[in-house]
Amino acid sequence: MSRDQTSALRKERREEFQKYRDSICREFRRICPSSEVESEWDSMRGEFGLYSPRLDIAVGPFATSYRFIESYDRLMDGSQHLIQSLIDIHSTNVKNFDHEPYSLTFDQLRQKNSNSRCLLAIEIENRVSRKHLMGGAVNASALGRIGILVAWSPEKLKAAIKLRRYLEFLAMVGKNTFDTTNLLILSKEQLLDAVTRA
Repeated sequence: MSRDQTSALRKERREEFQKYRDSICREFRRICPSSEVESEWDSMRGEFGLYSPRLDIAVGPFATSYRFIESYDRLMDGSQHLIQSLIDIHSTNVKNFDHEPYSLTFDQLRQKNSNSRCLLAIEIENRVSRKHLMGGAVNASALGRIGILVAWSPEKLKAAIKLRRYLEFLAMVGKNTFDTTNLLILSKEQLLDAVTRA
C-alpha cells in the first residue's frame, strides 16, 4: 500500500470514528437534555501537574469543583430503563465470551464510584494495543459513575472481556488490581442501538 493510500485509509477511519462519536453524543444530548455532553473531555481540567486523560465522550454534570453524588443517584434512577438495558447487553457479552456465571444488578452498579468526575465516561477502542485497552478501561471506570468501554470490533470486544476477567482474577487471588464493577463493555453497534431506542 502506498503512502497516499495509507494516509487516505487513516483519514477514512478517523472520519468514521468521529461520525460515530458525534452520533452517540447527539443521542445522549437527546436522552439527557439537562446534562452536559462532551467529546474529548479533559477529565482533570484545572488540576495542574496531573496526568489528564481525555475521555472520548463524557456525560455530566462534571465534578471538577463540586461533588455530584446525589445528582448522579437521581440521574441514574431517572435513566434506570436505559442503564438496565446496557447492563443486560454487557452481561450477555461477558457470558458469551467468558463462559463463567456472571450477574450485575442496577443496585450494584448504583453503589459504585459515587465520587466520580462525571456520570458516564465512555472510551471507544478501535486499533489499540492491549496496554492501551487497559488504560481505556481504567480511565472509564475511574472517572465515570458508569464507565462504558466501546469495542469497535468483535476482536476488541473479546479482548476487553478477557481484560476484565484478568483484573477480576487478580482480585480473587489476592493481588493488587483495579475494580471494574462499574465498567460496561459493549460493541459499537450495541451502544448505538441502545441509545437510539432509549
